[in-house]
Amino acid sequence: MIEKDTLEALQESHSIEAANNNITVNGVAALPEHYKLHDVEKWMGARRRAIGVMKTSSVEDFAAYVDQHAETGATVFVNADAMRAVAVLNLGGPDLPGHADNTAEFAPKATAAFSALQHIANGQPRSQQEVAEFMEDWPSMVSCFNDEGTISPAKAIAAVRKVTIEAMRKMESQEKQLSASRSAFESVQATSTEPLPTLIYFETVPFHGLQSRLFVMRLGVRTGGEKPAITLRIQNMEQHNEEMAKELTDLVGDAINTLPVLIGTYNPK
Repeated sequence: MIEKDTLEALQESHSIEAANNNITVNGVAALPEHYKLHDVEKWMGARRRAIGVMKTSSVEDFAAYVDQHAETGATVFVNADAMRAVAVLNLGGPDLPGHADNTAEFAPKATAAFSALQHIANGQPRSQQEVAEFMEDWPSMVSCFNDEGTISPAKAIAAVRKVTIEAMRKMESQEKQLSASRSAFESVQATSTEPLPTLIYFETVPFHGLQSRLFVMRLGVRTGGEKPAITLRIQNMEQHNEEMAKELTDLVGDAINTLPVLIGTYNPK
């Protein structure tokens, strides 16, 4: 009669042999619960296969790396929302799918001017000083307008700095039979000794490698606090994002003409 320990040792021996010989059914091997697999790849003379992520902000280096390391079925996916292109180098095909874990990523770097624009013109209230300093930092890219026409940047900056709040409040009450009503109104007006712009044009290259683009910002003044707050909001930003994504796709497609370039993302499951 075979003892329990001996039986377990024999079962484990068979499991180890099956694992070493890669005797599997549909990629699955039956092993004991306490059996631990060890990966000895780091002690081998060479890796079994290429795995990793290459990242760059240069489309030329991205294209060179992809051309050198692309395997069967390699495809480039452009994420329009993230402004990023990812090349899955070992995607494979339907008959022989790859592991899809060897990739290259290209993310164009935003210019300093566009980064400053995104920070200041997100619709959030900003102090007069913040908005004025933004306009002072990028004078060659700024053009200002109101209903009367063009305003010089110097006058527009002075207007932003000199905005004040004038408020008036009046209360009226009237008592009527079986009911009481009270009406109140508050008139708050932002004024400046200089003409205040309502539209600010800002022209810049948003990302390295893309074309120069004109962004139109609408200027607003919030007067709910003790001091006025300035809001800047880029008009039609969604359209800008779509057009920049199309530019990015064309940029990648021109650099890599040996692989399919698709708009979208790929998530290996």
